[in-house]
Amino acid sequence: VLMLQVENEYGSYEACDFVYTTHLKDMMRRYLGPDALLYTTDGGGDDFFKCGKNDGAYSTVDFGAGADVVASFAAQRRHQERGPLMNSEYYPGWIDHWGEKHAHVNASSVAKTLRQMLSMNASVNIYMFHGGTSFGCTSGANIINGVYAPNPTSYDFDAPMNEAGDPTEKFEVLRNVISEFLPGPPPGPVPSPKEKMALGPFTMRRVMGLAEIMAAGSIKTSKFPLSFEQVGHGHGLMIYYTKISFQPRDPALLRIPGLRDRGYVYVENEYRGLLSRMDNVYDILVPIKKGQTLAIVVENQGRVADANGNNDTKGIISNVTLSGMILTPWAMMPIPLEEIPGLRNIDSSINFQHEHTEGIGAYFADFPAPEDEVLDTFLQVDGWKKGFAFLNNFNLGRYWPVMGPQMTLYVPSVLFRKQNRLILLELERAPCSLFEDCSVEFVKTPVINGTVPVNGVDDSVRS
Repeated sequence: VLMLQVENEYGSYEACDFVYTTHLKDMMRRYLGPDALLYTTDGGGDDFFKCGKNDGAYSTVDFGAGADVVASFAAQRRHQERGPLMNSEYYPGWIDHWGEKHAHVNASSVAKTLRQMLSMNASVNIYMFHGGTSFGCTSGANIINGVYAPNPTSYDFDAPMNEAGDPTEKFEVLRNVISEFLPGPPPGPVPSPKEKMALGPFTMRRVMGLAEIMAAGSIKTSKFPLSFEQVGHGHGLMIYYTKISFQPRDPALLRIPGLRDRGYVYVENEYRGLLSRMDNVYDILVPIKKGQTLAIVVENQGRVADANGNNDTKGIISNVTLSGMILTPWAMMPIPLEEIPGLRNIDSSINFQHEHTEGIGAYFADFPAPEDEVLDTFLQVDGWKKGFAFLNNFNLGRYWPVMGPQMTLYVPSVLFRKQNRLILLELERAPCSLFEDCSVEFVKTPVINGTVPVNGVDDSVRS
């Protein structure tokens, strides 16, 4: 560990609270001692340093390919008079969002800006050099032009090393640039990509629906809906349900203005449609009667990762109305997705019929590992809508191929056993029918630049 960051781009945040930033610096100094090199990162302009600079921490800048290198470092020098010029977050790529084209930054552009920085004797930290992947429910989100934009599972970032740890063309190009500023030839050849394996296809069998998942969970009750945080629930899903105590209109308008982030609506365990923060859809017409049970399966699609999301609580954070009437009371069932309730000991003899494939359902397949070498691979879920994949009770992350750009999930070899169980928790609709099975397979090549909707926001292509 060479340096420790006190704050990241705090100069872009509106609060400008020097008591807070001084507290952070003093706390780190207290625990780490006087010799630890502390630093801050801010954009390459004077305005960012007004609140981002922290006396006692080294001020650095961040920018990506194509930026004005001279102007950015000049801003750093005006606020950090001594020490090396430093870009502590040099972006060789960018993050993706569901429904947007895969971010791509041209390798020659990345190399050109890196060469310019090194020619100025600047220090550079490449973010990300290897982005990897966000297993489980750990992927985040951003607010773009006021719109909630969740990130996919992959954090490939168009980085010099891809999510599986293999070198890309950008790896070799940047390596050659760095070698221009070092004595002697580059140290050895560029590593070759690791071999991958293909398995399957495997037929997926439905074993659970909403009723079975609810029967296996624990319940919390309240007059009004509670957020994920209020019930001590961090990630995944939470099922909210209530019994209708009056006769509503037919159909009745269900409104949940405080939905975060995606809600799947059920009446008497029958799927009726969805609500979406991402699409600014907070109401839906549902056929429902007095005495029937309304359930909303709410998905946390990822917490906003910057200052706009400091209070990005999840779940239902407002009253819920039906035909204008506030609904009370509520029962809530957290589904953390470290493990799906009731799925550890599946009775493999159970075989649900495929006539009910809309809405939430758990599907599984058992299969042996290859007898020879087990290698890294990628799970391909063509035809499935949206959900989570688990291999041997390990959550591989979210899939959403209908939105793209990510179409496959990275699966490291260490997750396989002699006998394996793959589970998909499909949230919307499985590609099965009474006449056709649904399946998945493991493939050798990742697809993270797949087709996205025509009306998807596209601010990710950079040159």
